[in-house]
Amino acid sequence: MTTQGGAVQISARVLEVRHYGRATQLWLACPIVATRTEPGQFVMVAVPAPGFHLRRPLSVHRVRGDRISLLVEARGEGTRAIGEVAVGDAVSMNGPLGTAFPLAGVARAVLVGGGIGAAPLQSVAEALAARGAAVSAVFGFRDARHARILYAFELPDVSVATEDGSVGVRGTVLDALRHAPITSDTVLYACGPLGMLAALQRWAAEHAVAGYASLEAHMACGTGVCHGCVVPTTRGYARVCADGPVFALSELVFP
Repeated sequence: MTTQGGAVQISARVLEVRHYGRATQLWLACPIVATRTEPGQFVMVAVPAPGFHLRRPLSVHRVRGDRISLLVEARGEGTRAIGEVAVGDAVSMNGPLGTAFPLAGVARAVLVGGGIGAAPLQSVAEALAARGAAVSAVFGFRDARHARILYAFELPDVSVATEDGSVGVRGTVLDALRHAPITSDTVLYACGPLGMLAALQRWAAEHAVAGYASLEAHMACGTGVCHGCVVPTTRGYARVCADGPVFALSELVFP
């Protein structure tokens, strides 16, 4: 085990593997990362297959005692290999990395997730609920198969939209958001595709609602050294891995 700043490089043992459609949930024995992780942070996971030199960024989905949960969707050969690990295997990772979602002083929150991007919102929900906040969620998926990932979540109030209408309302996450309990003190916590976040930013501005978004990005180092995940913001260019992945929704600049 090696340590770099607040991040730890460690080999974590796979305790449990669950499959939900295209997504896989991994429960890992990782006590040091578990005790240091805040909602919204991520880990860089080594691909357990030959020929892969770069790690893959995965949000920490959940923390239970000395265990962490990761959700991975097979988007390429690297993430496919990570999702094919078995109980007892060792997974190399470093983390926790990045910024966390601000939670202090929030009385009412709505979580907005798109596809696998919803992963970190479970830990956000649990942390907010522990602080006494009222929490509801709005998730959007392509279809029923992609929506199976909902079984990995434990949330008291969830509205769902699918593009084909096979689960919940037909349309995007914004169509489901119409049914969410939005008040003047509501804070949005979002993670998903850039198109969804751009639409949510416009919606939040129209409804005078504050919020935060976690960005998804291809990363090489995960620590800000390579500047390979730079995005424009109202404060200038920022590194998703080190300056984020969490940003105020209003400060993001979309094409």
